[in-house]
Amino acid sequence: MALTREQVIDTAFSILRDYGIADLSMRRLARDLDVQPGALYWHVRNKQDLLGVLAVMILAPVKPQHVVGAGTAGVIESLRLASRQVRDALLAVRDGAEVVALTQTLAPQSLPALQRFTATLAGAGLSGSSAAWTGRALVHYILGTVTQEQTQSGLAQAGLLAGSSRPVDDAEAFNFGLELLLAGAAELLEKETTQQRDVG
Repeated sequence: MALTREQVIDTAFSILRDYGIADLSMRRLARDLDVQPGALYWHVRNKQDLLGVLAVMILAPVKPQHVVGAGTAGVIESLRLASRQVRDALLAVRDGAEVVALTQTLAPQSLPALQRFTATLAGAGLSGSSAAWTGRALVHYILGTVTQEQTQSGLAQAGLLAGSSRPVDDAEAFNFGLELLLAGAAELLEKETTQQRDVG
């Protein structure tokens, strides 16, 4: 039976989920599929292309959030829900944050789940640069904190963390930092929309 792109992607996702990004080499993937490494390049251009496809799969559970309620509070609540959804999706796959962060750097347009942060803020009335930078801050915060969680988890499993170096509750710590960012976003949104009303 001829090798298919679906087989390549599914096997790569299984390796990532079970062993992590360090074990996801093209050589390992070819071995698991029982093909020569060159056969993979009929279906994916290179490893970065493969990781980009996997990043999209990782974020597939994240659904668009509609603004909940009216005004700034509704916008902030939708950002809060989206942030938690993205975190959950990243944590569901071993090294998920690292894979998505790489794709976010190389091809951010391929990850609509992350681009929606900026789009939500722009739709609520933030100016172009304010919306873009606030959205980027949220994305960087989520990717950074989950990368830290997953790195610590891997080190702990390998017995490389001395004592109890992990936070008592990663979710609680994440939500604390998220609320700081959202408070700033709310203040900025109120300021800019008020200025727009005054000018109008």
